[in-house]
Amino acid sequence: MSELLVLGISHKTAPVELRERVALPDGRAEEFLRELLAEDAVHEAVAISTCKPHRDLSRDRDPVDAETAALGRLARQAGIRPTELAEAIYSARNCDAARHLFRVACGLESMIVGENEVQGQVKRAYEAALDAGVTGPLSNRVFSAALATRQASAHRDRDLRERVSVPSVAVDLAPRIDRPPGRAQRRRVGHG
Repeated sequence: MSELLVLGISHKTAPVELRERVALPDGRAEEFLRELLAEDAVHEAVAISTCKPHRDLSRDRDPVDAETAALGRLARQAGIRPTELAEAIYSARNCDAARHLFRVACGLESMIVGENEVQGQVKRAYEAALDAGVTGPLSNRVFSAALATRQASAHRDRDLRERVSVPSVAVDLAPRIDRPPGRAQRRRVGHG
Protein backbone atom coordinates (compact mmCIF):
# COMPACT_ATOMS: atom_id res chain seq x y z
CA MET A 1 0.00 0.00 0.00
CA SER A 2 1.31 3.46 -0.90
CA GLU A 3 1.68 6.13 1.75
CA LEU A 4 2.35 9.85 1.78
CA LEU A 5 5.44 10.81 3.78
CA VAL A 6 6.90 14.18 4.74
CA LEU A 7 10.42 14.34 6.13
CA GLY A 8 11.73 17.73 7.12
CA ILE A 9 13.89 20.03 9.14
CA SER A 10 12.90 23.52 10.26
CA HIS A 11 13.61 26.45 12.57
CA LYS A 12 11.64 24.53 15.19
CA THR A 13 13.85 21.43 15.06
CA ALA A 14 17.38 22.51 14.17
CA PRO A 15 19.86 25.38 14.44
CA VAL A 16 20.47 27.56 11.39
CA GLU A 17 23.91 26.02 10.76
CA LEU A 18 22.40 22.56 10.28
CA ARG A 19 19.50 23.89 8.21
CA GLU A 20 21.96 25.62 5.88
CA ARG A 21 23.88 22.39 5.37
CA VAL A 22 20.70 20.46 4.53
CA ALA A 23 19.23 23.14 2.23
CA LEU A 24 19.28 22.28 -1.44
CA PRO A 25 21.05 24.99 -3.45
CA ASP A 26 19.69 26.04 -6.84
CA GLY A 27 19.89 23.18 -9.30
CA ARG A 28 20.54 20.55 -6.63
CA ALA A 29 16.87 19.77 -5.88
CA GLU A 30 16.26 18.02 -9.21
CA GLU A 31 19.35 15.85 -8.82
CA PHE A 32 18.38 15.07 -5.23
CA LEU A 33 14.87 14.04 -6.30
CA ARG A 34 16.16 11.79 -9.07
CA GLU A 35 18.51 10.10 -6.58
CA LEU A 36 15.61 9.65 -4.17
CA LEU A 37 13.37 8.14 -6.84
CA ALA A 38 16.12 5.66 -7.68
CA GLU A 39 15.26 4.04 -4.35
CA ASP A 40 12.74 1.21 -4.74
CA ALA A 41 10.60 2.49 -1.86
CA VAL A 42 9.94 5.96 -3.35
CA HIS A 43 7.62 6.61 -6.31
CA GLU A 44 6.97 10.37 -6.32
CA ALA A 45 8.76 13.22 -4.57
CA VAL A 46 8.95 16.99 -4.17
CA ALA A 47 11.76 18.76 -2.29
CA ILE A 48 10.87 22.09 -0.71
CA SER A 49 13.53 24.44 0.61
CA THR A 50 11.86 27.43 2.26
CA CYS A 51 14.41 29.91 3.62
CA LYS A 52 16.70 27.09 4.68
CA PRO A 53 14.24 24.59 6.16
CA HIS A 54 13.96 21.50 4.02
CA ARG A 55 11.04 19.20 3.44
CA ASP A 56 10.55 16.17 1.24
CA LEU A 57 7.10 14.99 0.38
CA SER A 58 6.99 11.58 -1.24
CA ARG A 59 4.68 8.72 -2.02
CA ASP A 60 6.10 5.37 -1.13
CA ARG A 61 5.26 1.70 -0.73
CA ASP A 62 7.24 1.08 2.45
CA PRO A 63 7.34 4.19 4.62
CA VAL A 64 10.19 2.90 6.79
CA ASP A 65 12.38 2.19 3.76
CA ALA A 66 11.42 5.52 2.17
CA GLU A 67 12.17 7.45 5.36
CA THR A 68 15.52 5.70 5.71
CA ALA A 69 16.39 6.41 2.07
CA ALA A 70 15.42 10.10 2.31
CA LEU A 71 17.29 10.54 5.59
CA GLY A 72 20.39 8.93 4.07
CA ARG A 73 20.22 11.16 0.98
CA LEU A 74 19.75 14.31 3.07
CA ALA A 75 22.66 13.35 5.33
CA ARG A 76 24.92 12.78 2.32
CA GLN A 77 23.80 16.13 0.88
CA ALA A 78 24.71 17.83 4.18
CA GLY A 79 27.94 15.88 4.60
CA ILE A 80 26.95 14.51 8.01
CA ARG A 81 26.06 11.15 9.53
CA PRO A 82 22.39 10.13 9.31
CA THR A 83 22.29 9.71 13.10
CA GLU A 84 23.28 13.39 13.54
CA LEU A 85 20.53 14.49 11.18
CA ALA A 86 17.93 12.11 12.67
CA GLU A 87 17.83 14.16 15.88
CA ALA A 88 16.67 17.27 13.98
CA ILE A 89 14.29 15.63 11.48
CA TYR A 90 10.54 15.45 11.84
CA SER A 91 8.31 13.15 9.84
CA ALA A 92 4.62 12.70 9.23
CA ARG A 93 2.57 10.24 7.22
CA ASN A 94 -0.63 10.32 5.18
CA CYS A 95 -3.19 12.84 6.53
CA ASP A 96 -0.61 14.37 8.90
CA ALA A 97 1.80 14.79 5.96
CA ALA A 98 -0.87 16.46 3.83
CA ARG A 99 -1.90 18.69 6.74
CA HIS A 100 1.73 19.73 7.21
CA LEU A 101 2.05 20.64 3.53
CA PHE A 102 -1.11 22.77 3.76
CA ARG A 103 0.29 24.54 6.85
CA VAL A 104 3.61 25.19 5.09
CA ALA A 105 1.91 26.46 1.93
CA CYS A 106 -0.27 28.80 4.00
CA GLY A 107 2.72 30.16 5.91
CA LEU A 108 1.59 28.70 9.24
CA GLU A 109 4.91 26.90 9.81
CA SER A 110 7.04 29.98 9.04
CA MET A 111 9.07 31.98 11.52
CA ILE A 112 6.67 34.82 10.69
CA VAL A 113 3.17 33.34 10.46
CA GLY A 114 1.57 34.19 7.14
CA GLU A 115 4.86 34.86 5.37
CA ASN A 116 4.03 35.31 1.69
CA GLU A 117 7.39 34.20 0.32
CA VAL A 118 6.74 30.61 1.38
CA GLN A 119 3.85 30.09 -1.05
CA GLY A 120 6.11 31.04 -3.95
CA GLN A 121 8.81 28.69 -2.70
CA VAL A 122 6.34 25.81 -2.37
CA LYS A 123 4.92 26.54 -5.83
CA ARG A 124 8.39 26.72 -7.42
CA ALA A 125 9.44 23.47 -5.73
CA TYR A 126 6.34 21.72 -7.02
CA GLU A 127 6.80 23.11 -10.55
CA ALA A 128 10.46 22.03 -10.55
CA ALA A 129 9.44 18.51 -9.52
CA LEU A 130 6.77 18.50 -12.26
CA ASP A 131 9.36 19.59 -14.84
CA ALA A 132 11.73 16.88 -13.61
CA GLY A 133 9.00 14.27 -14.03
CA VAL A 134 9.23 13.07 -10.42
CA THR A 135 5.68 13.84 -9.28
CA GLY A 136 2.71 11.53 -9.68
CA PRO A 137 -1.04 11.39 -9.14
CA LEU A 138 -0.93 11.71 -5.35
CA SER A 139 1.64 14.51 -5.11
CA ASN A 140 -0.09 16.39 -7.94
CA ARG A 141 -3.44 16.29 -6.12
CA VAL A 142 -2.01 17.21 -2.72
CA PHE A 143 0.12 20.10 -4.01
CA SER A 144 -2.66 21.49 -6.21
CA ALA A 145 -5.03 21.45 -3.25
CA ALA A 146 -2.47 23.01 -0.87
CA LEU A 147 -1.67 25.84 -3.27
CA ALA A 148 -5.38 26.45 -3.97
CA THR A 149 -6.07 26.57 -0.24
CA ARG A 150 -3.32 29.14 0.23
CA GLN A 151 -4.83 31.32 -2.49
CA ALA A 152 -8.31 31.04 -0.96
CA SER A 153 -7.06 31.87 2.53
CA ALA A 154 -5.12 34.88 1.24
CA HIS A 155 -8.25 36.26 -0.40
CA ARG A 156 -10.31 35.79 2.76
CA ASP A 157 -7.75 37.12 5.21
CA ARG A 158 -6.70 40.72 4.63
CA ASP A 159 -3.62 40.32 6.81
CA LEU A 160 -2.29 37.55 4.60
CA ARG A 161 -2.67 39.69 1.49
CA GLU A 162 -0.24 42.23 2.88
CA ARG A 163 3.42 41.64 2.14
CA VAL A 164 4.79 39.71 5.11
CA SER A 165 8.35 38.44 5.36
CA VAL A 166 11.09 38.28 7.99
CA PRO A 167 12.84 41.39 6.56
CA SER A 168 9.60 43.39 6.34
CA VAL A 169 8.76 42.58 9.97
CA ALA A 170 12.28 43.60 11.03
CA VAL A 171 11.89 46.94 9.23
CA ASP A 172 8.48 47.49 10.86
CA LEU A 173 9.85 46.70 14.33
CA ALA A 174 13.10 48.68 14.08
CA PRO A 175 11.58 52.05 15.11
CA ARG A 176 10.08 50.45 18.22
CA ILE A 177 13.41 49.26 19.61
CA ASP A 178 14.43 51.24 22.70
CA ARG A 179 17.32 53.61 22.31
CA PRO A 180 20.60 52.86 24.09
CA PRO A 181 20.58 53.98 27.76
CA GLY A 182 23.12 56.77 27.16
CA ARG A 183 20.84 58.57 24.69
CA ALA A 184 17.76 58.28 26.88
CA GLN A 185 19.61 59.56 29.94
CA ARG A 186 20.96 62.60 28.09
CA ARG A 187 17.53 63.53 26.94
CA ARG A 188 16.07 63.30 30.43
CA VAL A 189 18.88 65.39 31.90
CA GLY A 190 18.47 68.05 29.23
CA HIS A 191 14.71 68.38 29.84
CA GLY A 192 14.89 68.27 33.65
